[in-house]
Order: sequence, then structure tokens, then C-alpha cells
Amino acid sequence: MSTETGIDSGQISQALQRVLGSRTFARSERLRSFLKFVVEMEQLGLSHQLKGYTIGIDVFSRNHGFDPGTDPLVRVQAGKLRKLLNQFYACEGRDDPLRIRIPLGGYVPVYERIAQERRTQHSSEFGLIETAFPDVEDGTFAGEKTSLPRLFIRRPNSDDPVASIFVNATRLWSARLWAVSIAGTDEKPQFEGGAPHPLHFELKAQGLGETLKLSLRHLRSGNDIPISTSAYQTSGDSLELGAIANSFAGANLTIPGSIYRFCHRHELSTGQMKCLDATYRYTLERTDAAYITARRSQQQWAGLGQSSEIITELAKLVALSC
Repeated sequence: MSTETGIDSGQISQALQRVLGSRTFARSERLRSFLKFVVEMEQLGLSHQLKGYTIGIDVFSRNHGFDPGTDPLVRVQAGKLRKLLNQFYACEGRDDPLRIRIPLGGYVPVYERIAQERRTQHSSEFGLIETAFPDVEDGTFAGEKTSLPRLFIRRPNSDDPVASIFVNATRLWSARLWAVSIAGTDEKPQFEGGAPHPLHFELKAQGLGETLKLSLRHLRSGNDIPISTSAYQTSGDSLELGAIANSFAGANLTIPGSIYRFCHRHELSTGQMKCLDATYRYTLERTDAAYITARRSQQQWAGLGQSSEIITELAKLVALSC
């Protein structure tokens, strides 16, 4: 176990109760039981019993014929637990001095003391803090601030079905985007010192006859973001508009998209954005130089320490990020 020295059982118990009693875990009884079980077993000196079979039977009530090799239940739930822990420590628990982690490849928890300087290391002159992750239960965005760009979509007029269909189709991308997060329908942009958050953007869609007009704007500067296509000819068919939304999202809301290019050009990119960018470049180039850059970035942002492991799956990298 790679737990740091100087951490006593009382501190671990307190850290566990903070997680179990949080809003982040309030809707996830199974994951609360999972976390409580593995922490208590480890504290009893029974970490050698934390295997997929034991957890399947004792936590998820599988029968004794349970085979974790063919039934992925425990592995899937462990992945969800890691994501929800990341979400908790990005939001409610971001100031907690002790964090509980479940490393990949096993179920034995480790405990990490977070120094004050590390807890605030992602702050900048703009006040940016750690990323909040999508809730694994209902897909909503739980954080109030983020180190990823946040897209606010202006609500179309009620008599504009073309824009409404496009907006609905764009919102369907919320669960598939790693680089940009889409704000909820009733969520308002944040202001800091009277100015909009530096990573907040606004999308406006308007149907004018057979033309769909789109504009993308950086809220703090008021600058329009150059996008690949700002006007589409459309018959108003919903599937056609869905295809336009897919094209827009791919060209503008992804790592090589217009929002990231704008942030890089204006030095707004945060540590996580740079990490995602470096990892994506490595998956494209597969060169030694790209590997070194991606590994260093992941070590700094995703908390992989001195590991030589490279995470190439962006979804996994987001889940590991602190």
C-alpha cells in the first residue's frame, strides 16, 4: 500500500465520513457501500482480501458462483467510484487535506495528504480552480467553476424551430465531450470582479428562413470566435440539423477545435487543457518528443507521479485527473 506515513486511522475515518456524507455521493448508495467496504477492510489489515470476487459477494450481493473474470460488475463500479471521487475532490472536497484514492488495477485504497500549496496550484490570476466532473448518476455538471472551457447556449426564440432543434442536438454532446463542458439550460455565466469568467463562451443560433446562422463568442473579451461555418442552408429537417450540430461540435468543441485554439492563442489554457492537448497530439503523432511532453503533462496534472505510464484514452485521463 502506498499510503503516506503519518496518517492515522482517525484521519482516514474522518476523510471517509466526509465523502460518504457529501452531496456528490448522496445519490450513489452502491458506491458509498463500495468505498466504505474497501476502506474499512484496509484499515482492518485485510487489504489482501480486496479482490473482485470478495467485493462482488460482500458489496453487491452476488452469489458464490460469481466470476469477476466474466462478469464486469465490480470493475465497472470501481471505474464509477474513481470518477465520483474525482468529482468530489474537484468540488466539495477540494480543500480537504486528506484524499482517498482507488488506484487503477486494484481495489485497495490509498491515502494522499494534500498540501495547501497543491490544493491551490491550479488557481491563476483569473481564479481558475480544479475541474468538476460530470455526475456519473445523471450526467449533470456539479461544479460551479471549471478549468475546462464552459459553453453557454443562448435559448432560441420560441418561434424558431430550426435553432431549437440545432440547440437540442448540440446539447446531446454534453456526455461525449472531454475538452469543453456545456452549461445547463438554466445555468448563468459566472462573474469575477464584475467581468465574465475567462473560460466562458456563448453560442447563439438563429434560423432565418432556410438559413441557420451561428455565432460563438468569448464572454469576457466580447470577441467573436472564428468558426469553420457560420451559416448553413437547411430544409429544417431534424436529422439534417442533427448532422449540422455534429459537424459544429467536432469543429469547435473538441481539443483541435476553435475554442481551444482561441484559448491557446490568448494564453487562457489551463493545466488540464494543456494536458489534454499534449495527450491528443501524442495519439496523433506517436513521436518520442510528443510522448515526453504528454507524459510530463500527465504527471503534473493527472497526479500520475513519476509513472512512465501514458494514458491515451482521453476519457480515462479525465477520470484520473485531480
